Amino acid sequence: MSHSFEDAVNSIMRKHDEFAPDAYDFLRQALDTAIHQYKKGEENRHLSAEELYMGVCYLALEEFGPLARAVLQYWGINDGRDVGKIVFYLIEAGVFGKQEDDSIEQFYRLPKMANILDAPYVPQHCA
Repeated sequence: MSHSFEDAVNSIMRKHDEFAPDAYDFLRQALDTAIHQYKKGEENRHLSAEELYMGVCYLALEEFGPLARAVLQYWGINDGRDVGKIVFYLIEAGVFGKQEDDSIEQFYRLPKMANILDAPYVPQHCA
């Protein structure tokens, strides 16, 4: 088990290099954002795949605005599958926890990330 988040990411990067290191830190920040957004005041802080995914999209829009999709793509994140891979790499590294019924497949059925990230910037007459 890794001693720090940075150690965990370095260990993951040695095995899986399809995502930029910044993607892992961003996902950790998105987890905090999603917990704050969806689990205010609740003791059980476990999020669903959809809640975490929406936290990623929300934080990307907050941080990067119209460039959100481009930044995430630069890091290798294009859709729910990519978010799921990162989550499960972090679970394997001991950084994130997992409940028995959690599976990577839950990330496969999520709305298209491009639609979510582009929606605020599509003129109303084009929607």
